[in-house]
Amino acid sequence: MFGLLMIRPLTAAELLKNGTFETGDTMGWNYWETYPWDGDGAPVESPAHVSIEVSATTGSPLPHAANSFFALTQHVNHSGTARGGLYQEVKVVAHTPYVLTGHMSFSGDDTGDVIIVGILDDAWNPALAFTTLHKHSVSGSTFSPWIEFSIIINPAKNVITVFTETRQDFAHGNVVGWYDDLSLLPVPEPTKLSSSQKDKRDTESNHR
Repeated sequence: MFGLLMIRPLTAAELLKNGTFETGDTMGWNYWETYPWDGDGAPVESPAHVSIEVSATTGSPLPHAANSFFALTQHVNHSGTARGGLYQEVKVVAHTPYVLTGHMSFSGDDTGDVIIVGILDDAWNPALAFTTLHKHSVSGSTFSPWIEFSIIINPAKNVITVFTETRQDFAHGNVVGWYDDLSLLPVPEPTKLSSSQKDKRDTESNHR
């Protein structure tokens, strides 16, 4: 009788600090903003700021948090161009895949309204947020309830940056992004066969 022992990966420790925002604040995260900013590269006639809060009641999604009690809210509630959010640098092992998961919700009134969750393969640099391929975004003149996302990165360096961004390119006055339940973990290795199970599989194959 051959055993069917499986070698399973140990449960990985969470790499993000306060990704659920259940502290009721932005502890562990850093605020960033490009100000003044204009998405079209034109002279900035009406710069605006991105406001950030952690709340259990702010905004339109129902429930107000995707998981548990609190959620992050980033919004621009008057006309003008604005771009900002939060970021968190994380030490990782280069050439080892990681997965960022979470939930986001969106409300906008123009095509220039965008919310983003992404990963930079480097330390924080807001200019790289435009070009990174490791991101998930929602945009337009619409409302999106909570959606789940998953982003995988195989970093070339030993530090990556997880960031949120809320952006308003046009002189309209309402864009809101909600973010919750953010988690960064190593991608689990494929389940490996024990030597006894591999021998059994090879024996069965030889008898076919």
